[in-house]
Amino acid sequence: MLHRFPPPPEKADASFITGRSETFAKLKTESAPGQRTVLMTEHTLIFVLKGQKLLHLPDTTITASPGEVILLRKGIYVMAEYIQDGLDFEAVMLFLPGKLLRSVAIYQTRVGGRMTDPGITNKKTTCLVFPATPLINSFKSHFRHYFNSPIPHAESLLPLKQQEILYLLQSGIHSDRIQSFILSAVSAEPTDIDFIVNSYLLQPVTIEELAGLANCSLAKFKRDFQTRYQCSPAYTSTNNAWPTHACS
Repeated sequence: MLHRFPPPPEKADASFITGRSETFAKLKTESAPGQRTVLMTEHTLIFVLKGQKLLHLPDTTITASPGEVILLRKGIYVMAEYIQDGLDFEAVMLFLPGKLLRSVAIYQTRVGGRMTDPGITNKKTTCLVFPATPLINSFKSHFRHYFNSPIPHAESLLPLKQQEILYLLQSGIHSDRIQSFILSAVSAEPTDIDFIVNSYLLQPVTIEELAGLANCSLAKFKRDFQTRYQCSPAYTSTNNAWPTHACS
């Protein structure tokens, strides 16, 4: 079963922080080890508070502990939690929409010239794990309290918190890697079609979701697909999924 994160605000439960039109964050808690396959429809920042987070990638498994930060590109992941005896797993997931990352990239380019060469972080790099700085730890501790009670004016406040953490991330010693990650994460080049198709061809995702993973509109995705493969992307309406063949 493929779980989709984040859900739209109207489908979110009490563990999410939502506004009128956007889901901003989730407090993930588990009392027993578990594993699930997740489609992250937004780029996501994960702060592990208790236990360990495991991301099973095709060629490796990445582990993050308290004191570390995960910057995760949208896509499909097999996720698991490691829980010590007598302790629960807890993590904060802060969702970072593409429009926000693009605005940060544009701002950094205007005030500091061209951002770091995106070649530093390969387009296939799906996540970064790095130690949290004292400023990031302070942000994490403060943000955790937002889950304890309703947030007045969440629609106005939470976008500011998203911007704050992105600028804090770029103020540490890993700023070059983070800037490069942001640039590659928001790119929408036709050459990315090969990567998207090769990565998700056999996954139960819709063409609309594939377009989202490619950072482009449905119309642009179809045009780029047609140009690259000389055919239209097929779609199976009966199961709402991408089929096992690439073209109709």
